[in-house]
Amino acid sequence: MTSKRPDFQKKEMAISSTPYVYLPVDIPVYTVEVTHRDEIDGGLLQKALERTIRRMPYLSDTLVIEDGAIYYAENPLPMEVARFVGPRPVGGSETNYHMLDLTWDGNRTWFSMFHGFCDGQGVNTFLESVLYHYYCMKDGTEYDAAGIRSDSTQGTEAETVDPYDRQYSLSPDFTMPERKQQPEPYHLPEIIPNPAGDVLEYGFRLPSEAFMRFVKENGTSPAAMLSILMGEAVMRLHPDADKPIMAIMPVSIRRMLECEETFKNCSNRIILPVRGTPMDALPFAQRAAQLRGIMKQQMNPDIFRAICNMVGGMNRKRMTEATDYMEEVNKPAAFNTLSHDTFYIDYIGSMHKTAYSDRITDIRFLCKPAAGRTLHINVIENNGQFCLAMLACSDVSVVADALEQVLRDFGLPVERTPESSFSLPLTCWREGMI
Repeated sequence: MTSKRPDFQKKEMAISSTPYVYLPVDIPVYTVEVTHRDEIDGGLLQKALERTIRRMPYLSDTLVIEDGAIYYAENPLPMEVARFVGPRPVGGSETNYHMLDLTWDGNRTWFSMFHGFCDGQGVNTFLESVLYHYYCMKDGTEYDAAGIRSDSTQGTEAETVDPYDRQYSLSPDFTMPERKQQPEPYHLPEIIPNPAGDVLEYGFRLPSEAFMRFVKENGTSPAAMLSILMGEAVMRLHPDADKPIMAIMPVSIRRMLECEETFKNCSNRIILPVRGTPMDALPFAQRAAQLRGIMKQQMNPDIFRAICNMVGGMNRKRMTEATDYMEEVNKPAAFNTLSHDTFYIDYIGSMHKTAYSDRITDIRFLCKPAAGRTLHINVIENNGQFCLAMLACSDVSVVADALEQVLRDFGLPVERTPESSFSLPLTCWREGMI
């Protein structure tokens, strides 16, 4: 660990980072907590990290500020695993100014990131590579690395593409849909904003086979089904809700932009009206299918290409023309004005299936919910189970109870996990720069 920030050699502008680097406050780290069946070997974990960084050296980069612009920069300082209970504040001297960090204790590992450096898919790439190399060395076996960036493969420029630093061609007949004014969404009265408070977590587990059978019987997708079930829970708890129940879902747009390999921020969002619309009159299965149709309509690649053309140009202009970083920080940013609705559901999907998957007994995605009155829900599939985590900074146990009852009423074999809480350190990526 070094105490004085060195002068790092800047590289390309961090165009895709704009919503996260021009905030007046530092944001908490985003962390993936992995629980293993066996005790962690810290020495092997360090070697696994080193093999990962040799394969993907860009993951050890840092960020630098020059006038008003943010750049990726080479960071030659060592990336070191630490024995520590939970995540550390990434980006500053404690992590040698790296924007990713790895800690461990007992049988748990924590992979942390600054969201201005990469997104959830970026940290997953980091995590899967480290775990692959760790278990190969631990077991003395070269496991199949399908879908994982192991050091038996070569890196490509596609892995470091900034999706917002491109201009995309659109279909000749494409017309951007008219942007309609969204109605004000219903907010759960149980959500009491508490930015400084710990995050409370209410967990559920659903067997993948039973849940996917239910999804297919209703002609929809897992994400749409979970959204509509959550909407049912809200309506049961608050039948007098006087505004539509709206969900926001983040989506990776890599495939639509043909940059599937990048580790950098490459996401957008779709909006799902789950209750309080004319669809309420339809039978459950028809509502579920229609919600999937609404998702598909919003996933038109031309829409996101057009948005990236506009937003990328604005972000580049802002960084190119800025002369003072702190002046830029005080300007409005899209991140600050993003309207999180009744609930925010992050459907993370699943990690790559490997021969050692059963040695990983639990995966949790730890993040701070939106500052406003929005319920945050993370969903990941692991070892044959869909794991739902309801996150809030206030007591929402009655909301969790309502969701559990809805799942049971639809015949789904749900397991409720013990309530827990966690806190996350703030990132300190600007340490020593301003």
